Amino acid sequence: MVDILPKIQALFLLPPGIIIVIALLGFLIQIRWQLVGSLIVFASTAALLVLSLPLTGYQLMQGIESRFAPLWLAAAADAGPLPGAIVILGGGRYTEAPEYGASDSVNQATLARLRYGAHLHRLTGLPILVSGGAPYGEPVSEAELMRAALVNDFRLEVKWVEGESANTHENARYTKMMLAEAGVRRVYLVTHASHMPRAVWSFENAGLSTIPAPMGFATLNKEDRETLGYFPSASGLHLSSAALRERMGLFWYQRKYGTTQAAPETAPAPAR
Repeated sequence: MVDILPKIQALFLLPPGIIIVIALLGFLIQIRWQLVGSLIVFASTAALLVLSLPLTGYQLMQGIESRFAPLWLAAAADAGPLPGAIVILGGGRYTEAPEYGASDSVNQATLARLRYGAHLHRLTGLPILVSGGAPYGEPVSEAELMRAALVNDFRLEVKWVEGESANTHENARYTKMMLAEAGVRRVYLVTHASHMPRAVWSFENAGLSTIPAPMGFATLNKEDRETLGYFPSASGLHLSSAALRERMGLFWYQRKYGTTQAAPETAPAPAR
């Protein structure tokens, strides 16, 4: 099962949660120190405004997405041993999708990863592993939903289904164990560009060599670059929050999982 505590902490440490907490603190301080409280409320409101700008979110995303450039297959082939598989990480599920008979499916983020993974498979011919569990006790793992989407929507077969992981750290550990049996020690790793630093760190820390294949880079359309990027919006706040969340996630992983732990010889038995 997933460790829910870090997720709850993130709600209060990332925008808009942290800004709301600071603003409420400012209102309480105003009861006794009106000037100080007013300054805190003003500062929190200004922070919310700045973080809600699409241009701010884009710049914050650039800072983390630029750590790994888009994949160039020719350069990757010259950089060391060739990979033996394509690993696609899950990005969430579409729960009880009405248009699919109220059954679970992959969400938009996962579908985008599958699309790029399918593109990479057609370029390389390498077998695919999908990774994603059911951390909240769902009857079907995310990896099984990903496999179904690749088979039904992209007409591709999936060689390995890793459906026991609850987070990126476990994605890496269980994937390594599964691929070790096939003698695969290096992989193309597919996930969103903003998530790639944490994913690469987790896989390398687990002992599985990776060639990053980032996708889903944040971009600004013409309107945002010229006009709307200077006005606050929900999408701008989403970009800022996602960028800060990934920074916090990497920081947390490096401290919680910083020492590589010896992986068990066999993957855990399915819990369902």
